[in-house]
Amino acid sequence: MTQTRFQLSEVKLAWGLVKHHREYPRPNGFTTGACFVRLVFSNVSIKTKHKYPVIDGNGLVSVSATNYGLEAHSLHFPEFVEQLTARMAAESGELLDGPVHLHTFPKVLGYVFNPVSFWYFHNNAGQCRVVLCEVNNTFGERHFYLLTAPNSKAPLNKGMLLNAKKEFHVSPFFPVSGRYEFRFVGSENHSLARINYFEGTVQQLSTSVSGGLLHPSTLLWGKTLLKYGWFTVAVVAKIHWQAVKLLFKGAKFHGKPAPPRQTITQTEFEA
Repeated sequence: MTQTRFQLSEVKLAWGLVKHHREYPRPNGFTTGACFVRLVFSNVSIKTKHKYPVIDGNGLVSVSATNYGLEAHSLHFPEFVEQLTARMAAESGELLDGPVHLHTFPKVLGYVFNPVSFWYFHNNAGQCRVVLCEVNNTFGERHFYLLTAPNSKAPLNKGMLLNAKKEFHVSPFFPVSGRYEFRFVGSENHSLARINYFEGTVQQLSTSVSGGLLHPSTLLWGKTLLKYGWFTVAVVAKIHWQAVKLLFKGAKFHGKPAPPRQTITQTEFEA
C-alpha cells in the first residue's frame, strides 16, 4: 500500500434525524430517525479498535472508498483521500493540510443509498476551509458542490451561509434552476448539515441531516442495527412514496434532463 499522510484516525456514530420538507407550492415531506458515521482522516493512526464499520471491506456494516469520488476507482481510503484532497486544494486554491472528515450513511448488509455525503477539508490550524457535497440521485448519477469562502477567514462549519447554483437533477418535481443555500454546524459531538432550495426569493424545499456523535461500541452498533438497520431501504421507500403523494397533489412533473457537463459546481456567492 502506498504511504500517504492520511490514516483513519477516528470513527464516530451518530443517531439523529433526516428532514425533507417541500414548502411550495404543495407542502409535503417527512422527518425520520437516521444513523450516520463520521470518519476522520489525518496523519494520526486510529488508536481505538472498532469492529464496525468495516473500512474498505465487506461486513455487516461497512464504508468503502470505492463508493465515493469523482470517477470510478479501486483505491482504499488513505490513497483516495490523498488524491481527493489534492484535487480540492487545486480547485479551491486553499491550503488543505489538516484533517479530512467524511459524514455519510454506512452500508448495511452491503447496501446503501447516500442522497448526499459531506466531505469537510481543514487547514493545519483545524479550520474547515472547504466542504464538498457529494450528491447522488436515484438514476445512478453523481454531482459535486464545492463550497468555499475565500473572502472570509472564518470556518465554514460554524454556521456560515453559502450558496451555489443548482446544476443537478435530483427530484422530478423541481426544475434544474434556482440555487441552494448551505449551512453547516459541526463540533466534536454534534453535526448539522442543512440545504435549502430557492427559486428566486421563494424557498421551495428545506432539508437537513443532524445528530449527536458517539464513540461506537459493539453494544451501540447492536442497538443501532435494531433501531436503524433498514434505514437506507426506508429512505428510498420514503422518497418514492413522497413522489406518489406529490403526483396525487398535482405537483408539476419535470422530465430528467441530460446531466451537467461539469462534475463540480463551485460556490456562486457568499451570503
